Amino acid sequence: MSDLFLTVEEMVRLTGRKQYKSQREALDAMGIYWKVNAAGKLLVGRKHVEEVFGGHGGEAKRQVRPNFDALKP
Repeated sequence: MSDLFLTVEEMVRLTGRKQYKSQREALDAMGIYWKVNAAGKLLVGRKHVEEVFGGHGGEAKRQVRPNFDALKP
């Protein structure tokens, strides 16, 4: 299971932060999705981080598209 999610040490290295709130803010700024488990711990998928840093995810998935229906009278 540890291979599926980043370890606590990897989260600190990735975000540069130790507190959960600061880690969440840093992850949001990087476009990295995260979840909180039932124990209140942050979970970040290793594969997702690899995709974001490999240029195959993150920002491209969060791109906002215009709502052309709003222009109709």
